[in-house]
Amino acid sequence: MRIIFFIFFSAFIFNACTPGEENVKIPSDVLSEEQFIKVLTDCYLAEGAAGINVKNVTGQKFDSAYIFNPLKDNQISKPLFDSSISFYTKHPKLLKKIYEKILDRLSQIQANGQIDALDSVTVKK
Repeated sequence: MRIIFFIFFSAFIFNACTPGEENVKIPSDVLSEEQFIKVLTDCYLAEGAAGINVKNVTGQKFDSAYIFNPLKDNQISKPLFDSSISFYTKHPKLLKKIYEKILDRLSQIQANGQIDALDSVTVKK
């Protein structure tokens, strides 16, 4: 019985001593929270705009009618984005906070009817 108590107590102490997600140092090869929020918000806006298909384009023409590249528009390389995704998925509390901010921004955009938020999304004419 003492051994079981010791194991649970030790696990509790080790858990209590780990740093919180708020104190995580973001490496230099990872986007800051604000940059990551901006890029992901642009990604979701681009995905939504592509799903609407406002030009009623069909089939093979669809790919050339809409050009969405939130990474290019924000001057972010694919490796930097990938390392950011990898880092933030290893810190779920931090990622949850980021997604809450993304949802807040998308809600604000929807509530205000701000089409200007799509400024980094390009529609080819």
